[in-house]
Amino acid sequence: MTTRAPLGSRWLLPAIALGVFVAAVDQTAIVTVLPAVISDIGLPVRDFYRSSWIVNAYLLGYLVALPIVGRVADVHGHARVFAAALALFVLGSAVVALAPTFEVIVAARALQAAGGGGLVPVAMAMAVAGVEARGRATRLGMIAAAAEAGALLGPLWGGVIAEVAGWRWVFWVNLPLAVPIALVVWQARAAAAGRGRIDWGGAATLGIALAVLTYTLVDDPNAPRPLLATVAMLVLVVAILAGLVVHERRDAGGGGSPMLPLAMFRDRAIVAANLANVLLGGGLIAALVGVPLFVNLILGGSALDGGLTLMRLTVAVPLGALVGGWLGERAGLRGTAVAGMLLAAAGLAALRAWDRDLSEVVRTVPQLVAGLGFGLVIAPLGAAVLQRVSAEARATASAWLTLSRIAGMLIGAALLTSTGLGRFYARASTLDFRSPEFAVLVQQAQVATFHEVFVAAALIMLLAALVALCVGGGRRDRDVEWWTIV
Repeated sequence: MTTRAPLGSRWLLPAIALGVFVAAVDQTAIVTVLPAVISDIGLPVRDFYRSSWIVNAYLLGYLVALPIVGRVADVHGHARVFAAALALFVLGSAVVALAPTFEVIVAARALQAAGGGGLVPVAMAMAVAGVEARGRATRLGMIAAAAEAGALLGPLWGGVIAEVAGWRWVFWVNLPLAVPIALVVWQARAAAAGRGRIDWGGAATLGIALAVLTYTLVDDPNAPRPLLATVAMLVLVVAILAGLVVHERRDAGGGGSPMLPLAMFRDRAIVAANLANVLLGGGLIAALVGVPLFVNLILGGSALDGGLTLMRLTVAVPLGALVGGWLGERAGLRGTAVAGMLLAAAGLAALRAWDRDLSEVVRTVPQLVAGLGFGLVIAPLGAAVLQRVSAEARATASAWLTLSRIAGMLIGAALLTSTGLGRFYARASTLDFRSPEFAVLVQQAQVATFHEVFVAAALIMLLAALVALCVGGGRRDRDVEWWTIV
């Protein structure tokens, strides 16, 4: 297949990394501008709980778009789909900036995510195109670093722009940033026709399953639905996915290109990388939620204090991603991934030393260690998967890998809400509220619960390290069939 510009062009990799960065900034910028958005659109106090859907709509669109856009890119060309996804992101940004009502903002956020959600897997596929196996991990580390750096700077970015020009300009600035990137990437589009076809029936079924799963896992903590309703929705998700498997087996048997790549998941290394990413997401969300909450509840700090404390972890993630790409090519993908998981486990376990009296050293070092560990594993896991699939399936494989981490974060958040709060309430119920030291006892119960959460997250990362042992040692490893899907 010929191209208008070689995929190894010196401008292409920086362009796609910048595109990923812009979308990642927008993901987290909403955190700081949300109060201004709520105030501007006049959402009543009694409906404040609905404001979470400004965030959830993005998450929903992101998850649904990931595997679908990945497959579309493998069929119709990575560069052109990346540019189209970026254009969709720009369109959604413009609609958010113009939105007069809450409902329009929610719909526009989902539209934004449908474009932004496809950028990372397609960027991963483009980054390794035409590159020998030895150079892939470094390039994947650059993409991962761009994504993590964008997410890190998002709250500050949104806060500064909203303070200077108003919250709508947080979304308007996406246009002059993203449009030139889309034009640069479009120049590398494939001139020939696409490869294969899109299984739109499978795409629709998968999209419905992911939408129902996301809705199930992002329950409103202020008014949680009945447990029976949640169980029923999870059963529905399983039933839809079972129907998808039957459909995809039939489609593949007829020579089609299934949306759910069952054959890809027969490879032990690919399964291990995705499972490790699920566990990684679970461990990561424990830190992202637990650290600022500890600062707010135990140390009495403000929301800003919690965010600044968490930055000790988040600032280390993009650095770890760059190091992980470089180290993966020299020390091996498996060894680097395992080392990253162990570092993350060590950092999380060290958070158990946190108490009401917290020195700067104890506040900082465990988070830096955990952040480096979380970042270290991203590129090796990506390279381990992409070296085992054909060029025509790289965006699809990258999408499922990214989806695995987000699924782990969703599951981890749900468990934190249910199990973590449940453990605290169990402790609190044994306290005598008439005691003069009741407030201190409650705080001790909170500290003990946080310690359990951090230790549980560390154990999850140790399990992830064991799973990472199965991702393979490097490009010389043979593909291994773990099971046969019948």
